[in-house]
Amino acid sequence: MISKLYYAGLIGTLGACLAGGCNAPVDKAQPSPQAGTAAASAPPVESPVSINAEMVRLVDHAAHQLWNAEKEGQAPKTDADWQNIVEHATQIAAAGALIRLEGTGPNDRTFVQQPEWQKFANAVSNAGLAALKAGETKNQEALVTANGQLVDACEGCHKRFKPALPSEGITHAHVH
Repeated sequence: MISKLYYAGLIGTLGACLAGGCNAPVDKAQPSPQAGTAAASAPPVESPVSINAEMVRLVDHAAHQLWNAEKEGQAPKTDADWQNIVEHATQIAAAGALIRLEGTGPNDRTFVQQPEWQKFANAVSNAGLAALKAGETKNQEALVTANGQLVDACEGCHKRFKPALPSEGITHAHVH
């Protein structure tokens, strides 16, 4: 008899706790007036590597995968070939955003503060998005157009910011 009463009490208490918890008023914290100021004074987002490393190991590698699709006999034919285009076009689109961030390189802060740098980085993203769409629709002509946009962005930026194309000792082999 005691154990039946014990379990009944336990079940009743548990039910009351659950019901009370479900009906308890929600305490909505109001953002403090300083919250906007704190977000504005937060440190800027930075890349943990140099922009040069991003360029050589990400942008250059992915770009060559796209540009190679224009070489004789290397145009994408299979679903796997087109998936390779989609993968590398996605990397280019994302890299355009990444190179807008200051990295650890000696000139990175100076580069990203320049409106012209931001313009070129945006052009890299746009070319990547165009190549991505071309890859998803398996459109070789659109891919060639996107590749031309990428060449224009890369060459324009290098003429302005790195005319000698120094790699700071970073190299990358152009293989799949």
